[in-house]
Amino acid sequence: MTLTSGTASYTLDASISRIKEMFVTPVNGVLTGPIELTTLDYIIRKRQAAGGVPTATGYVTHYALLGINDFEVYPTPQAADVLTIWCVKLPTALSGNTDVPILQEPFASKLLEYGALAEAADFKGDPSEQEYRQLFETWKQRYRSHLTRKRGGQPGQFNMFPGRNYPPHDPSMDTGR
Repeated sequence: MTLTSGTASYTLDASISRIKEMFVTPVNGVLTGPIELTTLDYIIRKRQAAGGVPTATGYVTHYALLGINDFEVYPTPQAADVLTIWCVKLPTALSGNTDVPILQEPFASKLLEYGALAEAADFKGDPSEQEYRQLFETWKQRYRSHLTRKRGGQPGQFNMFPGRNYPPHDPSMDTGR
């Protein structure tokens, strides 16, 4: 997404379900660190400290989500920087006879089948509803396990980003005071 100089309000693509990370690439081409999710209150307070008007002052470092698709950025971009969004998108709705689900087999058929059976049994008051619901949950867990294996093994527990220095903690240096 290309940001507009002097504009602080933007709309996300409606198919974005979850934002994983956002980065800004200023017009000079140097990718920044991830921009931070914050609150609208934080952005408003920062703008008030700068005179209350979202003036173009630099490249974006923070964003706040508003509702489902809208978001505000801070500071207001001063150039046509590029916002890169890593996200999870919603699948395209199935509408035609030749459409196929985005889920991989054998998971797609079983999830759709048992999910529909559980909902129909619940609607009709069928005593088999619990059995269908359990089968749906079993296949959903199998699909989640498949996605976890597909992602690969990454510890991901120590995200280190350039420009962020954390003080080392050495218990031998504690004074106990």
